[in-house]
Amino acid sequence: MKRILYLDLVGGAAGDMLMAALLDLGGDLEAVRGALAAMGLHNISVTRTESWPAGLRATRVDVALTGYRLLSVHGEEPDNAHTHGHAHAQVHDVPHTHAGARPYREIRAMIEGSSLPDSTKALALSAFAILASAEGSAHGVPVEEVTFHEVGGDDAIADIVGVAALITALAPDEIVVSPVPIGRGLTRGAHGPIPLPGPAVLAILTGVPLAETGLQGETVTPTGAALLKALATRFGPMPSLELERSGSGAGHRAWPDRPNIVRAILGRGAELATSSDLESQVEANIDDMSPQHFGALERELFRAGAADVWCETILMKKGRLGTKVCAIVATAQVDAVAQAYLRHSTTLGVRVSPLRRIRAERHLEEIETRFGRVRVKRSDRGGPQDTFMPEHDDCERLAELAGVPVRAVWEEALVVARTERKR
Repeated sequence: MKRILYLDLVGGAAGDMLMAALLDLGGDLEAVRGALAAMGLHNISVTRTESWPAGLRATRVDVALTGYRLLSVHGEEPDNAHTHGHAHAQVHDVPHTHAGARPYREIRAMIEGSSLPDSTKALALSAFAILASAEGSAHGVPVEEVTFHEVGGDDAIADIVGVAALITALAPDEIVVSPVPIGRGLTRGAHGPIPLPGPAVLAILTGVPLAETGLQGETVTPTGAALLKALATRFGPMPSLELERSGSGAGHRAWPDRPNIVRAILGRGAELATSSDLESQVEANIDDMSPQHFGALERELFRAGAADVWCETILMKKGRLGTKVCAIVATAQVDAVAQAYLRHSTTLGVRVSPLRRIRAERHLEEIETRFGRVRVKRSDRGGPQDTFMPEHDDCERLAELAGVPVRAVWEEALVVARTERKR
C-alpha cells in the first residue's frame, strides 16, 4: 500500500512551519544541517525548540543568519513565524537590511552545483522555480532577474532545502495537502505595504482550493506556498489511511480561533490505489456473421486502440440469437475503433456511450523462469492480497519452444512472481 503524507494546514503554512512539522514527525535535524552544508551555506543556524500553541505541544524551528537575527520592520521581534515578508536587521543597531538576498539565477546555480542528492535538488529547484515565476509576475520583471527581497535569501534557501532534504529522507509515495487557509489585511514588504494574500501567493496558489478564515494577518508566505505547490500530489481532504505517526510544526503568531500549526500525518493508504478515467463504450449487435470471424474482429478492435473487448450472447428481435460485441475505448480512439467495427464485421452501425472506469493501479514487470522471461502484471493490494497475472502470450510462446503445456509456464511464472515479491 502507498505511504501517504497528509499536510493539514491548521493555521497556515510557512517554510519553517513545514520543516518543523516534518522534524516533529521524526525527521533528523542533522539532515537539514547537512543539506545546508552541501550548499556551502555555513552562515545559517537552524535550531529546534518546543512550543505550546493553544496549549498543544509542537516543534518550532528558528532559522538565523550568523551575526543577524530576524526583526520586524519596526525593529521588534516578529510575532509570526511567517517572517519572510519582513526585513532583516543586524543585532547591533545597524540599519535594516535584507540579509542574504540573492538573485534567482544565483540560487539555482548553487543548488545545481551542490552535492545534494538528485531528489533533493529536484524538489528544491521546483520550489524556487515556482517562487521565482510568481515573484516575477507580481513585480513585473523577467524570472531571470528576480531577486528574493520579500522572501529573504539565505533563510528562504534554508526553509526550502531543509524541507526538501526531510521529504527525500521520508520518501512518501504521495503527498496530499489540505485546502489552504487564507487571511486578509496588509503586511510590509521591501517596497511598501502588500495586501494579503500577497500577489505572489495568489499566483502560486492558482488552481488550489482556498479556505477563507476571517483572520487578519499573513497565514501563508510565498515560500510556504511554493513548497506546497512543489510537494503536493493533490490538494483536498485527508484520504483514508492507516495512521503510522503524526507531527506538529508551530509558527510564532497566536491566532484567536485556532492553533497556528501545520500537522504532518503519515500513514498507509487504507484503500486500493486507483485511477479514474473518462472513457467510452462502443458496442454493436451482430446476428449475421460467422462465429469464426469474431476472433479476427477482436484483434482489429485492440489494434485500433480498444482497452478491453468482450462478447455477450443476446436474444434479438423476432427470436434471433445474436452477439453483442463491446469495447472500452479512450475518447480519442472512438472513431478508429468504430471504423474497425464497420470494416471487420457485418454491422451497419455502432453505439457509443460515455463511461467512467475506476482501475486498481497495476505494474508490468519481467521475471526470469526456467523457460525464459515472462511479463507479469502486478496489482498492489497489501501484502498477501497482491495479485499477479502472467502474460498469456509470453507463456504460450515459451511453452511452444519448450514443448510443454502453457499451464506449466504460467504456473511457474506465478510462483516466481510471488516469491520475488516477498523478498
